[in-house]
Amino acid sequence: MISFRIGLMLACLLAASVASTKPSRAAASKPVAPPAASVPAPAPATFVRQLGGIEEYRLPNGLQVLLFADATQTTTTVNITYRVGSRHEVAGEYGMAHLLEHLLFKGSARHPDIWAALAARGVGHNGTTTHDRTSYYASFNANANADTLAFLIDLEADRMVNSRVAKADLDTEMTVVRNEFERRENDPAAVLAQRVDAAAFAWHPYGQSVLGTPSDIENVPIEKLQAFYKRHYRPDNATLMIAGGFDKAATLALIARHFGATPKPATSIPQPYTVEPAQDGERSVVVRRVGGQPLLRVAYHVPAQTHPDMPALFVYRLLMNRGLGERLDRELADAGLAAVSATLNISGGVDPGLVSLNAALPPDVDMDKVQAVLTDLLEGRSAKPFEERDLQRVRDSLATGLRQQIKNPEALIELLHDFIGAGDWRLWFKQMQDAAKVTLADVERVRAAYFKPANRTLGRYLPSAAVERVEIPAAPPLEPYLAELQPPPQVEEGELLDSAPAVLESRTERTTLPSGIALHTLRKQTRGNTVALQMQLRWGEHDLARSAARMVAPLMVRGSEGYSLQQLRDALTKLGASAGIWGDEQGATIKVSAERDALLPALRLMADVLRRPSLSQASFDGQVASDINAADASRQALDTLREGARRAHVNAARGVKLGDPGYLMSVDERIARLKSVTLDEVKRFYADYWSANEAQVSVAGALPDGLADEVERLFGDWKKPAATKYVRHIPQHIAVPAARFDAVARDKASASVKLEQALPLNAEDPDYLPLVMAVRIFGVGMESRLSERVRQKDGLTYDIGASLDVSDWGNAGSFGIEASYAPQNRDRIIAAVQEEIRRMSAEGVTTAELARNKKSFLEGRKPTRLAPDQLAGYLAALAEKGETWNLFQRQDDAIAAVTVEQVNAAWRKHIKAENFIISTAGDFNTP
Repeated sequence: MISFRIGLMLACLLAASVASTKPSRAAASKPVAPPAASVPAPAPATFVRQLGGIEEYRLPNGLQVLLFADATQTTTTVNITYRVGSRHEVAGEYGMAHLLEHLLFKGSARHPDIWAALAARGVGHNGTTTHDRTSYYASFNANANADTLAFLIDLEADRMVNSRVAKADLDTEMTVVRNEFERRENDPAAVLAQRVDAAAFAWHPYGQSVLGTPSDIENVPIEKLQAFYKRHYRPDNATLMIAGGFDKAATLALIARHFGATPKPATSIPQPYTVEPAQDGERSVVVRRVGGQPLLRVAYHVPAQTHPDMPALFVYRLLMNRGLGERLDRELADAGLAAVSATLNISGGVDPGLVSLNAALPPDVDMDKVQAVLTDLLEGRSAKPFEERDLQRVRDSLATGLRQQIKNPEALIELLHDFIGAGDWRLWFKQMQDAAKVTLADVERVRAAYFKPANRTLGRYLPSAAVERVEIPAAPPLEPYLAELQPPPQVEEGELLDSAPAVLESRTERTTLPSGIALHTLRKQTRGNTVALQMQLRWGEHDLARSAARMVAPLMVRGSEGYSLQQLRDALTKLGASAGIWGDEQGATIKVSAERDALLPALRLMADVLRRPSLSQASFDGQVASDINAADASRQALDTLREGARRAHVNAARGVKLGDPGYLMSVDERIARLKSVTLDEVKRFYADYWSANEAQVSVAGALPDGLADEVERLFGDWKKPAATKYVRHIPQHIAVPAARFDAVARDKASASVKLEQALPLNAEDPDYLPLVMAVRIFGVGMESRLSERVRQKDGLTYDIGASLDVSDWGNAGSFGIEASYAPQNRDRIIAAVQEEIRRMSAEGVTTAELARNKKSFLEGRKPTRLAPDQLAGYLAALAEKGETWNLFQRQDDAIAAVTVEQVNAAWRKHIKAENFIISTAGDFNTP
């Protein structure tokens, strides 16, 4: 899996959750013999330093170890990062670091089937590659299996030097990686970014795609991969990070035992030495592709991440972007270009990188005008000076981001692996510290130094009036730069809470407030006193067509009578809180996350937004324009084309027409509907329905005092007696006949397919849980039958999976299979999937398959019950069903009791190979 990291410090401001990505697979050479019994035990790790709760150790062979122990965490994460990426490749080897990442999941002599071993232990895993580093990640329930951590440490020590890296594995995995490349080629923004980067870097490997080129992916000799592996996978080129719940002393002993026996190679680690010369004039590139919307990218060379100018450049970026300084949005609005969306990003690492501006334009906007406005702003020709209040807003956000990251050990090490690739894990702390000290004079200095026409690369050609060169200064020595680094702030410790349903039920309190609002709480001492609130509002009937209903929530978050949009953002930033509102025809969901002392102030802000929204004409016009642009830009997307090909068939089977609930609209119909909605209709819907007539509030975490009283004071009198009462929609199964639809998507390297069938099923059906197990065995995860056949054996796809969708009410269920592939492989992939469906029906599942999937399913459920936001969501869902936490225990017990016979019977009863609607989209070379 490739990871494109931009804006290395941005993650601290987005510290919510770490995106889950598809795992890669891997490979190796000749195994190393284990040490003889007479060999003395390896020397223990030596303590080096402690910073921000992270302890650094070093083994004699050079392996760097970072431990972030938190006994309150129910999960443990293991991450090993090698300081090797695509910048270490040369011509003919492009993409080799990423390809090797895939091969290192293929196994070794002692670990012949890594995926099966990880699945058997319920371990989530992943691999990512960037220009500067390659990382392997694994996470598991710390309480599930005492030897899982020992297994993972042994696994990483083994595949560091003993991975297979075999020609047979390369032959099948090469096509998987090529499909990953093809998928990225479908994204116009990603294609433009790579082309601009290639134009900006004439010599340095940062101009090359981490995924490589198709010819190199397809033709790289196995001997070169084996040599690359041996050259870079070594203890003195790696950092092992472990975070979450674990015993520190025992873990250090395990690390010394498994890694200590690997010697430090006598040869030094080869390092690239190419330096990009100063750019000698403006460069441009044009990409022409079918689909999407007009895009503009403007890039400027800047120093490496270790250079002292980087904090000021980072602050400059924040001052420009939406959410803090917003200078880009304001300048575009003043020029009559409010419909243009633009953001500024930073890339680079151990070597000088780029600051890049990306803009998305409506089709009818003058790109020359947009380009002139943006380059004049970035290069200081038309810019108004930044104000001290703008800078203070950035400082407040940085302080909040630093604290949020330190509260989450596992997310923090996920962030730090990029800084390891850039030179040192402490760089993030140093940059955060220095960014808080940046002045407005520093910002203007770096703008004058780097944002010049001669240092610019555009997504289109614009000649320069004069030749200029900007010399990028070398970074100073690292240790003096880091010498002034101060420890970050401490955060409160959390408690280790058992996720057993009975324990959660004992912590839960359910109250009905005087106004009728249901308040359900679960008290848990969390790291940093984090607490999450979720409020559910309900109203109306499902069969009332209200085009304006879904417009209310997006407009509400743009401001209220008491707070402008910027004031609302500033207030939430100062509180260290986040909030969101989602709404539709029958209700709304409001979420607030904060620390204990900030929850009630944040809830007061949201009460003002909910009860006194501004719903201005300007906000309405901007939202409509944005929605129309998004719909129009989706016309050539694979999913849009595929859904468009099948929509008439599905609508006819359902017996619905435009305006009916359940009708699937075309892009043109969606745009027409958006254009027909008026602000008066939006205001009328809000006035008629939005209220706490039927409200439920769930709160989990470090509960503040006075919570019930404040909820009642803020929302108890928010009533609208005339509003239609909530009537739950009970969806009913409607059979849709089998059919085949093929949509042509021009100029797309990757294609997509979906096989689906409607099922008469809900969550209470006796067949539901057995079918859940059947679907997991068939198509969920890398060890599933679909993945084993279509990805691993046939090498036809990078991503394939199956899903089962049911409701707690009614019986409108569905089963689906989706995959990506090269267009020329369409018939092969459909045939392979259908063969596996029939084989599943004919042969059934095995006892071993069911046991493995039961274990991974049940263990995977436990950690999700402990995060405050997930707990609040579960409380809301239980309240909706009138259930207690005992529902989870009943479900766990029922899963544990499922038999092979029940699984096979459920599959054969519901899944019929001949009943699928098959829809595809791709460039199939048809007229």
